[in-house]
Amino acid sequence: MAESVTALLELWSIDQRRRKLSLVRDSATGAASKVETTWKAAEAAAIAAKAEVDRLDALIRQYTADVERCDKTIAGLAQKKLGAKSNKEYMEIHNGIEQARAEKTQREQSVKEQTLRQADLAAKAQGAVDKAAAAKADFEAASGKVGAAGGPTADEQDLDAQAAAVKARIDPEFLQVYDRLIKSGHKMPLMRVDPKTRTTPVGAILSHNQVEQIRQGKLVIDRGSNAILYLG
Repeated sequence: MAESVTALLELWSIDQRRRKLSLVRDSATGAASKVETTWKAAEAAAIAAKAEVDRLDALIRQYTADVERCDKTIAGLAQKKLGAKSNKEYMEIHNGIEQARAEKTQREQSVKEQTLRQADLAAKAQGAVDKAAAAKADFEAASGKVGAAGGPTADEQDLDAQAAAVKARIDPEFLQVYDRLIKSGHKMPLMRVDPKTRTTPVGAILSHNQVEQIRQGKLVIDRGSNAILYLG
């Protein structure tokens, strides 16, 4: 068998393996993309939940400060109440104390409600953080099956190197036809010819002259399929 055909058969085997790996990588890339979307959504939810917890924390601090302010107001007015010089002044101070107490009660209730709400949201926020962390781990695992920056994996690169070495042994005329067939997605770029019957797998019968040309190492192409013919 001519050296070019022998090398082409090796190259075809390598290309078939490269194609399988490429399909696996493409599938892994798609899977990683979907997992990344899930991760980003979970991360955004965790950030939003954390922001809401922080907002409530600031609100609780404000309400707590209001309670302290009311206490100071009540204490100050109580001192003034002792020194009231008229009934009118006394009632004005008394009403001020009552207003401060009412506001204090309202703010204390708000602190209680918002604290409970914050605790609930904090638990949900932690759940969102945990979910985001799990989604990130899934993404990193999925990304590990994809080549760097979505490019060829180490196994593919190794096969690329093998293919380059094999191509150096192939006659440029043979290689040009082969590459064209591969790029077009040809399923059988190389077709075996039975040396006894001179037939191909698709039923074509070669002439004695064509068989002799193949034996001489010349390029012979099947007219029907455009495949490169070789003797088995």
